[in-house]
Formats: sequence, C-alpha cells, structure tokens
Amino acid sequence: MARRKLALAATGRDEVAFQSWAINSVGRENARQWNSGKNLLEHLVEFSNHGQDCIEKLIIFSHAWPFDPNGNRGGVKIGGPDINGFYLNQRLYDHQDARYLSDLAKLIQTGQVKFCEGSTIIFTGCRVASSEFPEELAKLTRSTIIAANGSSFPKQGNPPGDQTGEWMSGVNLWEEQQAAKNGWYVGWLKYQYNPSTQQVTEKKVGKKTKQGYVYDVW
Repeated sequence: MARRKLALAATGRDEVAFQSWAINSVGRENARQWNSGKNLLEHLVEFSNHGQDCIEKLIIFSHAWPFDPNGNRGGVKIGGPDINGFYLNQRLYDHQDARYLSDLAKLIQTGQVKFCEGSTIIFTGCRVASSEFPEELAKLTRSTIIAANGSSFPKQGNPPGDQTGEWMSGVNLWEEQQAAKNGWYVGWLKYQYNPSTQQVTEKKVGKKTKQGYVYDVW
C-alpha cells in the first residue's frame, strides 16, 4: 500500500496563488485543483486508489470564513459564492455539488477513501478552527487536523512563507483585533484523535510573533 501526499487548491478567486502553493507544498504531480465539494471528494478517491493506497498528508488551500464571535458553519469553500464547498453539514440553499462530512464518511466506510495511520490534514483557510468541523473530521478520519482560528496567510519576509511553507494565523479588521485583545485566540489549533478513548484533544500550536502565530504547513 502506497502512502500518498495530496494538496488541493480551490478554484475561483485567488486560484493562481492556491495552485502555486499546492505545487510548492507537495510537488506538481501531487497537486490538484478542486471546484466543488464533490470534486474534492473525487480527488480523495483518486489518491486513495479506491482503497488500495492511503493518504498520509492532505493540505487544502482555500477560502473559509470571516470573523464571527459565534463561529461559522464549518468547512471550506472555493473563491466564490458559499454554496458548493465541503462543509460540516447541509443547508437549504447549498448547490447540488456541495458535499459534507457525512458524504466523506460513506466513502471511508465503503473503502473508497483511506487515510493512513498517523495521517495529517492541514487547512490554510481563515478560521476553519472556529467550528466543530475539525474535531468531527478528526473523529471521522482518525487523522491529526491542523487549522487556523484566525486570519490565515503566508508569512511575510524574504523568502516569503508561500515558498518556505510558513503560514500565519492572526487578526484582520477591528472587531477581531478587539476580540484578540480581550483574550480571543487567533492562532493555530491541532486536533488529535485518541483511539483508546475515542476522544479528540485540542492543542494550541505554532510560534507567536508580532504578526500572529507561525506554523510550518510544509
């Protein structure tokens, strides 16, 4: 069984940057673009080779969510209307090509998608951690999940983070800045599934800087 690496770059707004980052992270042969939740899951089936291989590292480059102190719906979306992404659960206005954790669960149960033991899934979209989505994904895939609880972007510098793989999670706009001053955590979170207890632990990760918190995505 081959252990595969895969990076998925969202289409739409900023797709050129997403695709470049995906190639930088895992190589051109392991990078794909995704244009819907349906398409995202198709790539997981492809790289699992219908269960003959397993995915040991998955990086999803995409847009996600603006700051909301009440959290968000959970998941990721392409650069456009929020109707056909990959989400925690379904909403009435979603496009027919949207997909959900329940759809991934069916593919895992039927052996079409397989994650390796000790696998890691990383999201670079803003505030993916501000929902139950990463915890539920950790339970489903038994993977370690890394996600930002703040505004996510490549680290500035020379060379920049989109070349070195260093990614920031920090603040954006006044409301989030004020929330951070009052104790709101805007860094990276790590979710690990414990097979003995069948529980997920949550841990703050990354190095704190003036810009935010740095995490090495690749």
